[in-house]
Amino acid sequence: MKKTVVVVLIVFIHSFYLFSQEKATNYLNQTPPELSAKLFYGGDLVENAKNEKRSFNIAFSPDGNEMFFSYIKGTEEKPNPEYEIKTFKLINDEWIGPKTASFSGIYSDVDLNFSPDGNYIFFASDRPQPHSADYDIYYSIKTEDGWSEPIYAGTDINTVEGEVYPSVSSKGNIFFRSRRTGGFSDSDIYRAEWVNGNFINVKNLGPNVNSPYGQSNAVIAPDESFILFCTLRPGNDRWQIFISFQIGDNTWTKAVSIGSEVNTEAGSGTPTLTPDAKFLFFRKRIGSDRGNYWISMEIIEELKPKELKD
Repeated sequence: MKKTVVVVLIVFIHSFYLFSQEKATNYLNQTPPELSAKLFYGGDLVENAKNEKRSFNIAFSPDGNEMFFSYIKGTEEKPNPEYEIKTFKLINDEWIGPKTASFSGIYSDVDLNFSPDGNYIFFASDRPQPHSADYDIYYSIKTEDGWSEPIYAGTDINTVEGEVYPSVSSKGNIFFRSRRTGGFSDSDIYRAEWVNGNFINVKNLGPNVNSPYGQSNAVIAPDESFILFCTLRPGNDRWQIFISFQIGDNTWTKAVSIGSEVNTEAGSGTPTLTPDAKFLFFRKRIGSDRGNYWISMEIIEELKPKELKD
């Protein structure tokens, strides 16, 4: 009898493990990549007659039931809104979509990321505000029926110069790109603390991350161990993805290229991470390689400083 109970328990644990693994890797039913970048979902998420590959900035919810992405909506005939946010939903084990997100479609909305608990979606929008002349940071809260109307993140984090690409860590800090004055360029990466619904103590990430050459599209690891961002450094004709590791509070290693599997002559941008930070999504910008790709984050192991290696 005891042996039977043990066998049943082992089978249950094994089945639960397999279910968890399947749930964790059900990224639009795509087979996860390894150390070589591969097209994600054929490179685009919206069918387009001209094959223009207008989707980018892929973000999966931590519970694995939703996926959102940014979409270039504007055309020469109708340039505004320039962007909108679209979504897929996992319903009865089938991905349904893409559809325009409930909080998007009227104004230009772009650059989304989930909070690590999955209860908030942060994004940038050009919807009108008295103290804004460009994109600002907003967020929507998860509700029983879907998502709330967008909430303006306030003037401590938003300025008239424009803020985009918000990314939130498990520590409650938000990282974003701003064109505010006083940085190392006209486009730097900053951090703010998210406390009781307010965004306070805005700080520049410093010269090991920021440079005179411009930075944007930053995504923070959930534990803040590293940050990925786009930059146009000397020797590169196109924007590339760089990585910096945090070795103390807002103390960062000198940023370096994430490597040739990601950074190619096609240029690379709009990095996002899966909720477990095991995979990187990014977009190749031009040419025949243009489109959405993903790759295992094991590629960064050799780039880690000694103190962060296992």
